[in-house]
Amino acid sequence: MTIERVGIFLPVSEVFPDTNNDFETFKSLLSDLSLTDALFWCARLNLIVCDPEVDHITKQKAGLSQFFTREEINRVDDYARRNGGAQRVTIFFRGQILELIRWVTLYCNDFPEDGTTFEDPEIRRNFAKVLLIASDIWSKRVFGKNRFSLDGGITVARKRALGAIRKSVEATSPAPVLLKSIGRGWTLFSKYFPKYYAPFDDEFQKTTQLSVEEFYICSVAIAVNYMNPKINSGLFNVNELFNRPLYGHVIKKYLNLECQTADELKTALWGNVPLDLNSLINSDFNYLPIREKPIYYTNDGRAIILDPVFFSEKMTVGPLFHLPKEKREKAFTDFGKTFEDYVCDILNRMFPDLSQVANKRIVCNIIGKDQDKQEFEIDVCLNDITEVVLFETKTGFIREDKILVDDYELFLKHLREKYVQSAHGNKGIGQLSRVVKALASRKWLGNNQEFSEAKKVYPVLIVQDPLLSAPVYGEFFASEFLQLLISDSPTPNGQFLIGDIEVALPIVITIDGLENLETSIEHFGFRDMLSDYSKSCPDRLVTLHNFIATSRYNQKMYQNRSTANSTIDIVNKSKKAFFPDAPDFEFPS
Repeated sequence: MTIERVGIFLPVSEVFPDTNNDFETFKSLLSDLSLTDALFWCARLNLIVCDPEVDHITKQKAGLSQFFTREEINRVDDYARRNGGAQRVTIFFRGQILELIRWVTLYCNDFPEDGTTFEDPEIRRNFAKVLLIASDIWSKRVFGKNRFSLDGGITVARKRALGAIRKSVEATSPAPVLLKSIGRGWTLFSKYFPKYYAPFDDEFQKTTQLSVEEFYICSVAIAVNYMNPKINSGLFNVNELFNRPLYGHVIKKYLNLECQTADELKTALWGNVPLDLNSLINSDFNYLPIREKPIYYTNDGRAIILDPVFFSEKMTVGPLFHLPKEKREKAFTDFGKTFEDYVCDILNRMFPDLSQVANKRIVCNIIGKDQDKQEFEIDVCLNDITEVVLFETKTGFIREDKILVDDYELFLKHLREKYVQSAHGNKGIGQLSRVVKALASRKWLGNNQEFSEAKKVYPVLIVQDPLLSAPVYGEFFASEFLQLLISDSPTPNGQFLIGDIEVALPIVITIDGLENLETSIEHFGFRDMLSDYSKSCPDRLVTLHNFIATSRYNQKMYQNRSTANSTIDIVNKSKKAFFPDAPDFEFPS
């Protein structure tokens, strides 16, 4: 996932001077839109703005050409010139579109001429207006309540802003590369997860009436064929899929799980929220209904993916949420073990042992003892004698209702519980600090004294959550790490001394980033990259992901071969089920 700059939003008054930016105007304009057409166009635009292979300006131009006149585009251009250029201005973005979908379900109804209403230029202009007003509604919900205030100083301000930063990045970043999500998810749930959760296949089939392989075959068929806006509009007809001779009966079961109508979506999004204006404006926007069922369909069989990001997420963690609710706690725990196993295998491929030395470079699940003789576990360790990289893996799922809370300390507490410390003990950053303390004390140097010559330690947190590659999160984890170590040492170049060991501040790597590195480090040194990052970003305000994107390492990044092979496997299974006469799939170079 590439982190995009949030930029400057375009006010509706800059393009439509006679249109008020108030809720009554918004509601009135929505009443002029036909429900199904509006939802389809929201989804189509969302596919465009979330496309990871298209640059920002091209995406914005695609939307402008659909909904704005030449005169209105000239006004947009003039606004951009006054505000730093086109690269700085955002007209269309995912958060705005999801916001509009929410209100469309509440205030729009189908017109008799639905299906053709957007052929009217005035309807398209009204749609453009509600999009711009929706961006303002979204920004007030995310940035409001002084979330970017400097009250209390810069340290407090950064912590206060963490929730809004996460929502901003979530709302403006493109979808993950689809083929990578497919390959990772298929690998995790076909190869790894059943080893830890033995009844997985049976319980999944009992709940869904599908095998795990059938779930992925159907997901891939829709994703590959209907999530590329350069190929088609994204619209498809479920009845045509039902009529497929080999897999029609299977995909019917799948779509019953993943689809919802407009009425179902309205009920799920709004529930029992009172219809007075104050309650509506201040109600929480929980993405869960769209995340759970990201495909919208109509009674006549037309369908489209509402949100490509949530659909991609279904590839990597979706099967967990189809298990019975009473089984999910154990399933999520076992998924954490699955993730750790997956990471360990990647690291073993990255750093193979080329000699028959007694001490291996990569060792997983090391059991050690701290200064108080209490046992701890190191998930993975890369030991290059004098330099050691400690890896901790975490799959913590951030709850939506904890992010934009009035008291920002509640979100910080939630982050700490997931990634630092909880009532059950150390997690992630907390575990890394504990291991560093043990090594620095020199009372534990490994079960075979393998750390006896260690002079420098790089603590690395590998996470499943891509949004932890947002700005400032690295700085938060670094400050938590320092507090746990009770270190008063300065941290020039992102490192400090504890005892006689030089310790780098923790480095956050997403699983997507680690997969990118697996093949890429054939072209550069892994520890060289960590060192360069520490020197370039000593405060960790910029995370490793963004450092790579703007450094010389960006030109040395390559596709992950293992993920590509897994993708090819499941895509070809899907092709044989739905398009048996098509040639085998080849991963794009």
